[in-house]
Formats: sequence, C-alpha cells, structure tokens
Amino acid sequence: MKKYTYIFILILFLSCEEETKNYKPLSSGRINSVSVITDKVTWESKVGNEIRNIFASEFKGLPQIEESFNLSYIPYEAFTGFGRTGRNIVFINQKKDDKPKMARDKFARPQLFLEISGTNETQLIENLKKAANFSINEFQKGEIEENKRRILKSPLNKTNLKDSLSISLTMPSAYSIFKEENKTIWFQKSLKNGTSNLIASELNIRYESFDEIDLLKTIKTRDSLNKEFVPGRVDGSYMITEEAYLPYFDIDEANGFILKETRGTWEVKGDFMGGPFINYVVKDTINKRILYLEGFIFSPSQRKRDGIIELEAIIKSLKVFRKK
Repeated sequence: MKKYTYIFILILFLSCEEETKNYKPLSSGRINSVSVITDKVTWESKVGNEIRNIFASEFKGLPQIEESFNLSYIPYEAFTGFGRTGRNIVFINQKKDDKPKMARDKFARPQLFLEISGTNETQLIENLKKAANFSINEFQKGEIEENKRRILKSPLNKTNLKDSLSISLTMPSAYSIFKEENKTIWFQKSLKNGTSNLIASELNIRYESFDEIDLLKTIKTRDSLNKEFVPGRVDGSYMITEEAYLPYFDIDEANGFILKETRGTWEVKGDFMGGPFINYVVKDTINKRILYLEGFIFSPSQRKRDGIIELEAIIKSLKVFRKK
C-alpha cells in the first residue's frame, strides 16, 4: 500500500512541477498598445523612427488623426517581471542578424512577441519593413480578440437579435436597444460626451447579388438605410456618408462568413454632426440572405479609435442561426 502511495505522490509532484513550469501570468496593457524593447540610443535613432512610422501610423477612417497603436518604450534592463507581461511586444535584438519572428504567449497569455534582429541600423530597418504588414495584422486581430474577452466579463443578455434576425452579437451590458423596426435594431451606449451605436439589419436585396456589391453600392445602401432609420437632431435631417472623403473598402472574414468592410466618416444632412463609422455587408450562407452590421460613434472632441475597435469586435462576434 505504501508503495502505491509513494507512486501517487511522485506523480502528483511531477504534475505540479510541470504545471508550475508551464504557468504564465495574464498579459496586461491598454487596448491597442505595443511595448517596444530596446535601448535609448536605438529608440531615438532611425530605427525608432521606423518603428513609429510602422506601428504609430494613422488609424484608418477617423475624423481626426489617431495612431494605430500607442507605443511604450521599455529599456532592456526593465524588461523583467511585470515588464514582460505586455500583450503586444516588439523586441529589438541587436546581437544577431536573423529573419523577423513572432511567438505567441512567450512570457504571458495572451501575448504576441515580435523579435526583430539585426547587428546594425540597416539590417534592423530592413527587417522591420519585412515584418510590418504581417505583424500589424496579427496585433490588430489580437486586439479584437482581447476586446471580445473583456466584453464577456459583462455582456448584454437581452438583445432581441435571435428572435428578430436569427443572429447573435456579444456586446457590453452598457448597450441597450434604442430603436427597433422592420428587421432593424439600433443599440446605443452612452459615452462621456456622446454615444456609441450599433445597427443590425437584414437587407432587402438578392442574395445572389453579394459579389456585385462594391464601395459605391455600399455607400448607396448605407445612405438609404440611414435616411430612413437614423434621423439627426433637426427635423428633416438624417445621417449620410461624408461626401468629401471616400471611405476605405476591403473584404474580410469572421466566423466563416465573408464580410465587405467599409470604414469612413459620417455626417448629418441638415445638421452639424459627424464621426467615424465601420460597417459590414455579410454574406449569410446559412439563410441565403445579406446582413448589414454597422457601428458609428458621435463623441465630439474625444478620441474614437478604441470605440471603433470595440464596435468591430462586437460585429465580429457574429453568430447566425438557421431561420425556423
């Protein structure tokens, strides 16, 4: 009996030791922040300028200029303990020349760790440029997932979306239904100086026409829907896509659905209001229809990047149910 007891204790000890070795703390940091690990000389050199050009470039689709990521410089000697728990890290390795590498959950979870190597300024800049598109894409996807994780801490339970549109979206409990009619639901969250808004609708257009939808058709659809559904503060005023600037248009994917994405700014015809929006025209392959999901913010004089990222995360939590 003692023999089996010893074996059990040994197995338990080894399991605990393995668990301890594999344990990683939760990552930390504000949404859309990146920690850059290097020395002061490099941070203030052309290499630092290239890092800022890549990761602090302009975030698309906002009325005022905001950077894509907030950058924090951390010297090598401070990169220990809690300093290693940043969710997004760019590590400048000046001891070798190697291709850029990205690792997941190296020191914390979830975490993306981008290592840029080079023994001189030229090599470092070349490798930063090589890694730019891929790393920005991965950091942005990671921030969407982080938003989803935070939303799940206090989600809105009553949305009416399943009954009305046979879909679900995971959004913070701070949102509530503001308006609902004709298979279109408008959610709104109060901000310190304005509102964050999300609209979900089923479009009355042929499912087979999805491939024909381009930027101009999206703008036309958006303006038509919002003219009827999103009035301004003045009688007869309504939301339109800002006429002075063409929005950004792209094709994306979320949870197995193809999305046509538009980012830009809106204004109100007949009133002085405006702000950023992001919308998605969704090919619902389950019910053979086209869905429309849009987030927009009205918050004068406030930064809006993080709010748009939250709206993107909500929309990309989309689940579709088969209609009964």
